[in-house]
Amino acid sequence: MPQGSRLGPLSFIVLIDDLRAACEVHKFVDDTTFSELITSIGSVSNMPSHLTSLLTWIANNDMQIDTSKTKEMVLGCLTSITLPPLLTSSGAIERVSTFKLLGNPP
Repeated sequence: MPQGSRLGPLSFIVLIDDLRAACEVHKFVDDTTFSELITSIGSVSNMPSHLTSLLTWIANNDMQIDTSKTKEMVLGCLTSITLPPLLTSSGAIERVSTFKLLGNPP
C-alpha cells in the first residue's frame, strides 16, 4: 500500500485488530503502544514477557518490528532502579526519557 494513502491506516488497523497483550495496548493509525502500571518499587515489570508475546504475534503475522523506531520509556520512581533492557533478535530496544506519542494532541 502506498505511504500516505487513505486506505493505509485503515488496512493497518484491520491487520493488527487481533493484537492482544496482558498489558494496556494503545493502537493509533500505524503506531502501537504497550503500557504497564507498576504500583510499587518491589513489583517486577512484565514488559519482557509482553514483548515476547508481541514478537511471537509479529512472526505469526509475517510482520517485522522496526527497532530503530521502537522505544522504551520508564516513568516515576522506577527510573532510579536498574531494569534489564528489552531485547529483540535485532538487539536491545533503546530506553529514552522523552518521546512524542503519535495521536495525542500537542
